[in-house]
Amino acid sequence: MAEHVSASEALVHFENSFANEPEKAAEDIPVVQLFIDWFGSDRLMSELTGSQVADYAKNHTSGQPEALEPLRAFLAHASRLALTEVNLVPFLKLGPAAGGARGGQGANQDLGGKAFYVTLDGLKFLEQHLAEEKAKRPLIAEKLREAMADKDFRENAPLDAARDEQGHLEARIRDLEEKLRNAVIIDEDAKGGRANVGSFVRMLNLSTEKEQAFTLVSPAEVDPKNGKISIQSPVGVAVQNRLEGDEVMVNAPSGSFPFRILEIRG
Repeated sequence: MAEHVSASEALVHFENSFANEPEKAAEDIPVVQLFIDWFGSDRLMSELTGSQVADYAKNHTSGQPEALEPLRAFLAHASRLALTEVNLVPFLKLGPAAGGARGGQGANQDLGGKAFYVTLDGLKFLEQHLAEEKAKRPLIAEKLREAMADKDFRENAPLDAARDEQGHLEARIRDLEEKLRNAVIIDEDAKGGRANVGSFVRMLNLSTEKEQAFTLVSPAEVDPKNGKISIQSPVGVAVQNRLEGDEVMVNAPSGSFPFRILEIRG
């Protein structure tokens, strides 16, 4: 099942995945924009079909691999984010290695083992966080300018502090950009009933006979008050890729506890 995202919103997500590649973005985004305009910017990506992709490639491009590359990259990104019903890259007829595998091992292999599994809400949060961090650059640049007005660099604590602040900021920005570049949303069909990011899980503690329920999310989305726990937490690690009825052992700092998975949704 695809996410309910319009073509214009999908283009924004795609543009955010370029990170520090402004020249490539300047080349690729206008090409994809033409396709979006042709398809309809307000239409849902889930409505896009393979026959439409094939028709556009045949009648609106030269059909050469280099001309289709921006569209291939866009469709592959949309597939990894579960914005389309299926992977539409094959309809460009660029060969079996053209990419676009959906969530799970296929997408991870396409991304060189660097897949960052996230929900759509988590993806939007990362994009917002990145925008906020980038907005801090002018302020730090001003701090550097003011500190450098003091010509004695040998004992300039404000300059050292501003440089440290800049270094930490740029490290956070690089981390967010890397996650956006390798973002993958695993849709329900791709999970095949197995627990993963975005799944609601209900399970029984076999020692205490008490139930607990939660939603698995990426580390960036953790919200214990609303029942969202990290896929990288002890519980998340124990239930990941497991099925209803499976018995698992949760290895927590306070000890190991046996659980049975009662329900998995999503």
